[in-house]
Amino acid sequence: MRSQFFVCFTLLFILQSCGVLTSEQAQPDNRPNPDTANEIAPTSPATNTAIAPKVEPVTTEPDTTLETEQFSREVLYSLLTAEIAGARQQYNITLRQYIKAASITKDVGIIARATRLAQYFRNGNQALNMGTLWLEQEPNNIEAHTIVASAYVDKRQPLEALDHAESILALLTKETRKQAANNTQQTSTVNGLQSVEIPQPNIKQRAAILETIANFSRTLDLETREALISRYHTLDKRYPELSPVKVGLSVLYASKRDTDKAFAIVREAIAQDEDYLPAARQEINLLNANRQFDEALVRLKQQLEKTPNNARIRLLYARTLAQTDIKAAYEEFTILSDNAPKNLDIKFSKAIIALELRKLDDAQQTFTELLNRNYRPNTINYYLGNVAELKKETETAISYYLAVNGGNDFVAANTQAARLMADSNQLDDAQIHLQKLRNRSPNFRAEFFNTEADILEDQGQTQNAIDVLNVAINEYPDNINLRYTRSSLYEKTDRLSLMEDDLRHALNLEPENAAILNALGYFLTNRTERHQEAYMLIKKAIGIRPKDSAILDSMGWVLFKLGRFDEAIPYLRQAFEQFPDPEIASHLGEVLWVNGNQQEALQIWNKNLEENPDDTQIPAVMRRLNAQP
Repeated sequence: MRSQFFVCFTLLFILQSCGVLTSEQAQPDNRPNPDTANEIAPTSPATNTAIAPKVEPVTTEPDTTLETEQFSREVLYSLLTAEIAGARQQYNITLRQYIKAASITKDVGIIARATRLAQYFRNGNQALNMGTLWLEQEPNNIEAHTIVASAYVDKRQPLEALDHAESILALLTKETRKQAANNTQQTSTVNGLQSVEIPQPNIKQRAAILETIANFSRTLDLETREALISRYHTLDKRYPELSPVKVGLSVLYASKRDTDKAFAIVREAIAQDEDYLPAARQEINLLNANRQFDEALVRLKQQLEKTPNNARIRLLYARTLAQTDIKAAYEEFTILSDNAPKNLDIKFSKAIIALELRKLDDAQQTFTELLNRNYRPNTINYYLGNVAELKKETETAISYYLAVNGGNDFVAANTQAARLMADSNQLDDAQIHLQKLRNRSPNFRAEFFNTEADILEDQGQTQNAIDVLNVAINEYPDNINLRYTRSSLYEKTDRLSLMEDDLRHALNLEPENAAILNALGYFLTNRTERHQEAYMLIKKAIGIRPKDSAILDSMGWVLFKLGRFDEAIPYLRQAFEQFPDPEIASHLGEVLWVNGNQQEALQIWNKNLEENPDDTQIPAVMRRLNAQP
């Protein structure tokens, strides 16, 4: 449908000249969601300056004869309503009216504008709908394919997204590819409505959608990832010079834990184009995931020498430093924060590291600034509670923890608030708070029962803790955590048959649960003579989690009880190397002592007592064996 915008633009011009439509009303801020934000103005991605969506003046292509056909009154009304709403920052109305006009007219210019608005306002469903409608009119439009591909990524449909990514590559191999490679600009005028001028990036930038698809597919089911890998290999054969394909393949192989393949592919991309930063970042991510932090830092320093002002590389450098040199990481994050004072994510990272370094005043100041700017308030309140607790400001810590009313830290924050109340002689208040939480948050009801039992046990009220768990287990008979907690309390009160019943019940529910297998095996080792039965349970547990220090300790201890000293020692040594706590030290020392290595046993015990002077386990073992320090 060929259409002109004479009447519409004349009316818009009059309205603008009267001050009704002005872009200056918008305020710079983050891009809004049309479903929730009428108060936030969008910003131009290129300039970070405020914009208000507006219809461009009518322009025509050379030698094109104008037709006098006009839009209907209904369409004109929708478009004018959209523009006025945009000037008033009512972006949900703007988007809705453009979608309405696009659906009525099927005009490519209006459809394109509606699609861009939907993407800009992060309305994925409408971006997909409008983008699909756009492609019905212009099946070879690269921008439309890109927007639709991105929408499918958001919907976790990577194979559909890849269909459009392949179309983009196919189109770029034709005349568009030459324009894109030369960074030219193209302007399209369709049916009298001019598209916004968009710089044409080179093919690697356009093909970056392939990296996006791979990154967003890392947690999807294995079948989907295998299908993606197969298609990426096909693309790699078709476009062997295209680094984004190789980077995407590396990401997908890494998601399968095929580290060797992931390294090989991304290093092929780097050899092909050593200046392609996404490939360098992927190699560094692999090095970090493989805990090769020193090599990762070498690569990062090399990249920073090439691109010292690249904020993403410097941020990755700071995050890698946090794994090896937290003080240096703090200095780096301080520089990043000073250079980008509006980047709240960097400020948050700096505050977390300050907390780790016990720079409590600095952490508190930064967290407070973030809270004042409404940045992730639940998370920030939780960390401000941590800071106050470390500063021994108990009431302040409680108030911050109680302010966490949702998010990933909700349970931890409210649990800690209750613990602090109990430790401050406010046990009744703690129990009342937990009761309210159970009633208010049914999804976490069982967890808060468990918390109350733990607190009562910490306060020396073991039977009251068991009573709380009895109520909870009557309500949740198959909750493994509740059963596990009650079993430990039964052991403390020497109700061993009840303890075993709880662990057996849990094991019937989850036969492959290594923690339950280990708990039951360790109980049978320590409190019964059923050592062979204990050995079989622990053997199964260690087959499931072979590097777990608690299970390794249990295996060494049960082998000792079975008289297999030489077999026991390697397990206990490995457990002690991983987690040198007093209990494992007491076990290792006892086996060494009985096996004739008394000097080494004394060294292990004495050193551990220096580090844990309040421990009672090692002195008890030494007295029982009549071992002199």
